[in-house]
Amino acid sequence: MLDRFSERMDQLEDVIKEIAIEITTGTFVEKLPPEKVWEKTGDRVNLMVELIKELREYLYVLIPEKVPTTQRYVNGIFERLDVFKERLGVEQDSNIGSSSASMEELRNALVNITEFISYCRNIQKEPSEIIYTILELRENQATESPQLSPERLKHLGTLMKEAQEQQREYSQASGKMENQLKELKEEYDRIIFSVKKKEL
Repeated sequence: MLDRFSERMDQLEDVIKEIAIEITTGTFVEKLPPEKVWEKTGDRVNLMVELIKELREYLYVLIPEKVPTTQRYVNGIFERLDVFKERLGVEQDSNIGSSSASMEELRNALVNITEFISYCRNIQKEPSEIIYTILELRENQATESPQLSPERLKHLGTLMKEAQEQQREYSQASGKMENQLKELKEEYDRIIFSVKKKEL
């Protein structure tokens, strides 16, 4: 698991370097029409999204007590990339975009992704105590080494329950926030409709 986690980080890092070297450092890109910019960046942007999603799942396992922190990193990146696509006119119902403005959002997204990779590497070096103990237990079973003491196993169970409770709390908070945003969007749509109706 840790090997695959490391491979995905390396792969994401390689994609970032490719984009930074071939695209974001070249001012000529900003002079291209938006559809041409997407042709140059689209496949790699989509690949970054998939790699980040996979890394997010590994982080949920490796350090479940930091699910909110992990989600903040990922949400921040995806928001940047969404704005990048919107400004290119890639997203449905978006206006014809601006290459220059979109490239600035992509640069900002690359900075956020670089920070996310550093976060991943720190977790890799110091995973949750729960995960470290499980990996230790698995290694002991493979090598027929002495098993963990009952006290250590009990402590592991306590940590697991605490992590699950934290994840439940985050899920509930996330669901509540989603409902609030939906209500705000509906209210916004009603106001816009009312204003436009008065202008007619």
